Amino acid sequence: MSEPRAYPKSSRYFAALAEDRPLFQGDIFRGGFGAFWRHPAVVRAAMAGTALPTDPDYPSLDALVKSVLVRGEGYAMLLPQPCEYSESEKGATHPFRVVAPLIPLMARAGVDHALVRAGRVGHTVWVPRWAGQGPQDYFVDLRLTASIDAAFLTRGTRVAALSTTAWLALADRLSRYFVGMALDAGAFSLAQGQLHPDA
Repeated sequence: MSEPRAYPKSSRYFAALAEDRPLFQGDIFRGGFGAFWRHPAVVRAAMAGTALPTDPDYPSLDALVKSVLVRGEGYAMLLPQPCEYSESEKGATHPFRVVAPLIPLMARAGVDHALVRAGRVGHTVWVPRWAGQGPQDYFVDLRLTASIDAAFLTRGTRVAALSTTAWLALADRLSRYFVGMALDAGAFSLAQGQLHPDA
């Protein structure tokens, strides 16, 4: 497989953010998060300092709800293809939005900063700090993808939007992570005089 599509420089990573710009794949929102459903038996074993169960019983729904670990530092990236949340299509009728959390790229994140920035950590998407944001870069953790209510993601809670180059790098990473194939950039180019609608 070819090398992952390179990220643009920080100064060219984001597009101008206008109020009338539709919600789009790769947009970043405050108030978003990811989630991980821990198995209650694994949580109990970890707290007790005992061996992890190898074949635990399926937990009750109540136990599952109590074992959800919400992840992220308050920002999330919108992931699916745009018709899933288009305000004139499916997005107008269903409440589901698929996102992944942004994790600060700090020592405690447990990933190599240089490898994330180079696109060499398969479950991550590097996100530099954006205008008005704090001093640290972030990474999107695709392993913590979650469905959240559309009410969390509005034009008012959107804080950044990707440039075309950054969006193509994101699409390449999503294809590699979820499908195991590199992005065919030709699919987004002019064909018979028409630009692909997602481009």
